[in-house]
Amino acid sequence: MYGDHLVLCGMVWAQFGETNAGMELVRALDSSDEAVRVLARILLQRTNGGSKELLGEALMMDEISVSTASLCGFEPGEEWEIKSLGTAPWTASAEA
Repeated sequence: MYGDHLVLCGMVWAQFGETNAGMELVRALDSSDEAVRVLARILLQRTNGGSKELLGEALMMDEISVSTASLCGFEPGEEWEIKSLGTAPWTASAEA
């Protein structure tokens, strides 16, 4: 049942940029269930660019570790800006 919830969070994050849905995916990266971790990582990776900012924000709030963020393609050394994640529009990838 939790997998269904994550998929819905992934859809809401990808389509509407809802921060709470994205953070639910981020928290799932530390799940004890490997399948949940993999699903969360896939859903975060399918969002064009938006997940990097979300992961950066999660790192600043100590929600996840740098090693966990790097599994999702987040590179701490690359140039990017952390923006306030509010109601800014996000776009879904063509694969979603």
